[in-house]
Amino acid sequence: MIRQVLIAAALAATPVAVTAQTPAPAATTTAKAHELLTVMHADELTRKTLDTQMQAMTGGLAERLLANTQLPAQVAHDPEFQAIMQRFLDRVAAQTTTAFKANLPKLMDTMAGIYARNFTVPQMDDMIAFYRTPTGQALLERMPTVTAEAATAGRDLTMGPAMKAAQEALPQFMSELKAWADKHPQAAGTKKQ
Repeated sequence: MIRQVLIAAALAATPVAVTAQTPAPAATTTAKAHELLTVMHADELTRKTLDTQMQAMTGGLAERLLANTQLPAQVAHDPEFQAIMQRFLDRVAAQTTTAFKANLPKLMDTMAGIYARNFTVPQMDDMIAFYRTPTGQALLERMPTVTAEAATAGRDLTMGPAMKAAQEALPQFMSELKAWADKHPQAAGTKKQ
C-alpha cells in the first residue's frame, strides 16, 4: 500500500516538474520580444540611428570620394562640383532610406526572433521593467547619438588606418599585378603582341 501511494505521488508530481521546466512556447516568447521592442521604441530608435549614421556616412563618403579621385584640391570648393556631389549623396541617402523603411517590419520581426532566442520571458520582463524607468528611457533617448558616435570612433580608429594602409600598399600591388599580367597575358585577358 505504501509503495502504491509513493508511485501515485511520484506520478502526480511528474507533470508539475516537467511543466515547470518546459520553456515558454515560441509564440509567447516572440510576443514578449515584440513587447520588449515596443517598450524600447526599437523602430523609432532604429530610424534615428539610421538618420544619424546616414549623416556621418555621407560626410565620410564625400571625403573618401574626394581623396580617391584625381581631381585637383580646388575642385572640391567649386559650387557646381559641390552641387553634383550633393546630388549624388542625396540619391545614396534616399535609396538607402527607402530600402530601410521597406524592410523595417521584417527587421523588427527578425530582432524579435533574436531576442526570443537569446532571452527568457522573465529576462525580457526585467528588461521591459528597466526600460520603463526614467533611466531606461534616458538610455533609449540617447542611444542613437551614442551609437553613431561609437560607430564614428570605430570607423576612424579602424577603417581610417585600414584605408591608409591599402592606399600605401596599392602602388606595389599594381606593380606586381602588372608584372603578373605581363607574364600571363591569357589569364589577364590581354594578348601579347
